[in-house]
Amino acid sequence: MKKKIAIALYLITILICGWIIINYVKYVDISSNKTDWYVMDAKHKVSERTDINNYEKELLKNQIDQNRKNEKNIAKHRFSNSISCFCFDCHTTSLVSFYFPSPK
Repeated sequence: MKKKIAIALYLITILICGWIIINYVKYVDISSNKTDWYVMDAKHKVSERTDINNYEKELLKNQIDQNRKNEKNIAKHRFSNSISCFCFDCHTTSLVSFYFPSPK
């Protein structure tokens, strides 16, 4: 009976952590150089605009930089959470693999 409960908890843990890892993959900033290029391009387009004054241009550039910084922080946080879930999965798997061969 205890082994059935252990298997059920193990499977639930694997499913939940796997779901978290898969959901957080979309937030990971894998190609940061490409995204940084898009930020530079957006800032260049703001510089070329003639319908706004210099103060508004600087404000828009700072807003673009702040958005990129926030995206990097979110990506870093999500990546560390994914690594934690993966380590927890590995730890749970090792505990269950040592538990099953043991006699009753």
